[in-house]
Parts: sequence; structure tokens; C-alpha cells
Amino acid sequence: MVEKITNEADFKAFLQEREHVSRLRNAISYCKGSLEINAVSDHNLKPEERLGMERCLTENFLLKHGMNYFGKRDLIYIDLYGSDDIRKMQESV
Repeated sequence: MVEKITNEADFKAFLQEREHVSRLRNAISYCKGSLEINAVSDHNLKPEERLGMERCLTENFLLKHGMNYFGKRDLIYIDLYGSDDIRKMQESV
């Protein structure tokens, strides 16, 4: 269950998290497009595709914009749903 936002600090943290998620989704869409990957699960990737995705995200986003571009995290879970995939899912509802 999601807790209600009751103060300005929580609201700012919520907006910042949404921004990080949006950045990650857009980066995934960019890399999937440039690498011509159609998968929405990393289980469907070949090792070379997985390495290509990691390289694309690192070179085009983390190194260019800073290692905290997707938020201060030790681990980033990537489900391979890019912003284009999410948009298609929302349109079909």
C-alpha cells in the first residue's frame, strides 16, 4: 500500500523519483531502438545484447550525465520497458 504524501519534503522526493524513473524509461527506449532490441524482459536477451544494453546505458547516460543520473542507487533493476512500451500499454487499456 502506498503512503499518503503529507508534507512538502515527501512531495519533492516523490517528484524526484518520478523524474528518475522517466529518465530510465527514456534511456531504455533509446538503447533498445539503437540496438534494435524488441525484448521486454532481460530473460529474452542474448549475452551480447545484455552487454550492449549495459554499454549503451553507461556510455550514453551515466558517463555523460553523472553516475547518479538515474538516482542514488547501488543497483538499477531494468525490466526493458521503455517509455514507448509504457505508452503502448496505456493506449491499449
